[in-house]
Amino acid sequence: MSEVMFTFDLEDHRPGPEAELRFPAITDSLLDDLEQWGVIGTFFVVSDLIRDHADLLVRIAARGHELALHGTAHVPLPDIGPADFATQVSTAKDLLSQTVQADVLGFRAPIFSLVPASAWAPEILTDLGFTYSSSVLPARSPLFGWPEAPKNPFKWPSGLVELPCPVFGLGSVALPLLGGTYLRVAPAPLVSWARRASSDTSVVWLYCHPYDFDPDEKRWTVPEVGRIGSRVLWWGRAGMFDKVRRLVQGSTGTMSATVDSLADLPVFDPEGPP
Repeated sequence: MSEVMFTFDLEDHRPGPEAELRFPAITDSLLDDLEQWGVIGTFFVVSDLIRDHADLLVRIAARGHELALHGTAHVPLPDIGPADFATQVSTAKDLLSQTVQADVLGFRAPIFSLVPASAWAPEILTDLGFTYSSSVLPARSPLFGWPEAPKNPFKWPSGLVELPCPVFGLGSVALPLLGGTYLRVAPAPLVSWARRASSDTSVVWLYCHPYDFDPDEKRWTVPEVGRIGSRVLWWGRAGMFDKVRRLVQGSTGTMSATVDSLADLPVFDPEGPP
């Protein structure tokens, strides 16, 4: 089986500034765990955090992890538009690079919101110097998904490499079982099946957030997912450390290093012939 890479979406998950700030301590604790597990991965950072939490980002980089960008304010791409997106991402990329003293090569759209309505994004990312994106969920989703997109790594017409979110299933039903809420709530046998279903040639990674490891966070209703969806956001948090450890222990691949190892990728052109 191929290695499962560790990726982490670093964001401030709170109802407002008056709520307790929890993600820095959780992230620092996780960094210690990753070191014990022998794991090096990629951290996608929402740019709103760069100035106020620069020390945390420096600590992440000092542990050998790759830093990449996770948008500007965790706003879906279709809600931003091309012009604002280009300006915001350019500024954020430069700031993150200066903060961690390293090139920023990767981008992950908030909520995997690279969809047909935001298909303008890859060309902008290429122009800004990004080499890869990890922004497409190639399946149906209650939030954002692009079921017609390839499930394996591909290139956009601009040359940008896309590492789509790994999905598992049969026919038209496919789920990102190695990420976020899906990973937290999925029974262990189902997660094990998804792990075994990964072929030796697949690029497989999991994604998670600080709140996924925080069972003690006070519950609140997250507007994007509503009351019922918000209850699901707290399920399975106590068991997340063990699930992640079993999947990624010993993994040292970063997203950018993986992209460097890929060759002869197919091109996916949304405007081309079907």
